This record gives sequence, C-alpha cells and structure tokens, in this order.
Amino acid sequence: MNQNALLAIAASVGLVAGAGGTWLATPTSSVEARAITKTELTAAISADPSLCPAPEQTATPQSTSTNLEIPSADEANAAFRKVKPSFPSATLAIGQCQTNTMGPGVSCAVDITWKPGREAQSGVVGFAKTPTGWQAMHYY
Repeated sequence: MNQNALLAIAASVGLVAGAGGTWLATPTSSVEARAITKTELTAAISADPSLCPAPEQTATPQSTSTNLEIPSADEANAAFRKVKPSFPSATLAIGQCQTNTMGPGVSCAVDITWKPGREAQSGVVGFAKTPTGWQAMHYY
C-alpha cells in the first residue's frame, strides 16, 4: 500500500479515536438553571445585606456641598491672574467644583474671558489653598 494512503488512514483513525475519547471523557451536566424570584432575592438580601453593598460616594457639585472649600469669585480671579500675568484683565465665572483627583484642592468648571469684550471660553481650573491665599492652575 502507498505510504500516503497509510498516513491518511492513520490520521483518520487518530481523529476518530480522539473525538470518541473526548466525548466519553466529557461529563454530562445535570444542573438546570432557573431564574430566582423577587421573593427569593429579597429574602437573600435581608438575610445578608452585604450581598448588596451601598454605592460609593462621589464628589458633589458646588451648589450642594457644605464642606468643599472653594475660592470666591474675587479670590479665583486674583489667583488666575497670578499664573497668567499676560492677561491682567482675565475674569473667571466659576461653575461646579469638585475635589481635585490630580492633587490638592478643587477643580472647577469655569468660563474664562481673556479680555473685555471677547467671548468666554469654557475650561477647567484647579485651585488649592496655600498659606498666602489661593493658587490657580489652568488645566484646559
């Protein structure tokens, strides 16, 4: 018999034996999945409240926070003008503020008017309280 034919027969027998062995070795599952009822879910959470942890608290906007220290409009303008001395008449309108995740202080959404009569640009400015007053850092 031709060598190629013997090789093909051996490969076929090997495939059949491997597939059959896998089929025989794989256990059949007798577990049936079902949806739990609302009553069962409520009972499980009542028995162990840690199954349903409380959501993490996030920083709150400026208007609802009582312990978030933010600069006043005058303090924010003075601090911003210190870091941008080439724009001595720049003004900021401060929007929502939250705890700064990049460093100390707060990050505030602002509208920046670089010169009187110009259109305001939106941006985010970080503020941190120093021993001598507020420090601003323009992010974007």
